[in-house]
Amino acid sequence: MTTESTAAMTNQNCDVLLERVENICSNGKWNGRAEIGFWKDRYYMPFRSASEHECDDAQIRMLISDSPQPNGWTPSTDIDAPNVTAEAHILATPDRLFVYLTLQDPATPQDEPIHTLYTHSDDGLTWSEPVLVYEKDFSFWKPVTHSGVHYVAADIMTGNPRVELLQSQDGIDWQKISTIVEGDFTETALLFLKDNTLVAFVRQGRVALARPPYTEWTVHDCPVLHGPAATLVGDTILVSGRVFTEDYPDDQPGRSRTGLFVFDPETLQFHWQMNMLAQWGGDESYPDFLTLDDRRALMVWYTGERYEKGVPKQADLLLATLRLQ
Repeated sequence: MTTESTAAMTNQNCDVLLERVENICSNGKWNGRAEIGFWKDRYYMPFRSASEHECDDAQIRMLISDSPQPNGWTPSTDIDAPNVTAEAHILATPDRLFVYLTLQDPATPQDEPIHTLYTHSDDGLTWSEPVLVYEKDFSFWKPVTHSGVHYVAADIMTGNPRVELLQSQDGIDWQKISTIVEGDFTETALLFLKDNTLVAFVRQGRVALARPPYTEWTVHDCPVLHGPAATLVGDTILVSGRVFTEDYPDDQPGRSRTGLFVFDPETLQFHWQMNMLAQWGGDESYPDFLTLDDRRALMVWYTGERYEKGVPKQADLLLATLRLQ
């Protein structure tokens, strides 16, 4: 990747403004790890709803909307997912809407994900029976589509732990392209840039870059962002994930935050913009983006009470419209 091509396709000299923020799900339960997708003229948002952060009573709920406005979201058909589903990842293809269900059994050692199922819908309302996708023990994270091909980062924590880059033509059959990083790494968000560079943001403080055919990666240290998400808005790269006030202080309660950054792929620097609203500052973040146009994007995250194992807690979903200026 040349400096000239990177500089031409990215813009880091902008202000990120909050056009609107609204609480879209507050019912006393732990609601979190939402994602946003757009399919057949409607917006879809699957999320995990449970009694607490780690438990075996989770359900996957779905909100839908005809408009990206925060107050337009209404409940839809729940997805028949196992009650140990950790989160739901959405992928929109021309004919089908997919949701990938990452399972995480609280009773297993270290609470590691065990495998990923997929379900699909042809109408956005009825969902197929969830079945295993790819290989057992792999955990999917935020699939994306680029030039008509679907990609996902899948991590495995057993045997030889690593994060693999997979591709698929149909969202069902996935093939390995390469290994992004080796070791105890998880939750890797992918972002394609305008020159086809692929950037991988790894939860445990790594950022990796590759050029087509995405078989060779350069890996660099970066800030730790738990549950990372990334999107391209015009020529600006937005990245978000869980951070803490020791590194990014503000005057909100608690210490856990959802940090928002602009990433510069030329310098590999993360430029902190703000911490998103935190109601309790205890159990926060796991954001997702959906770009609306060259200036605006939707961003969803959760904000919850401090985690205590075995104690029911509340977490709400917040939705913001971000505008670049």
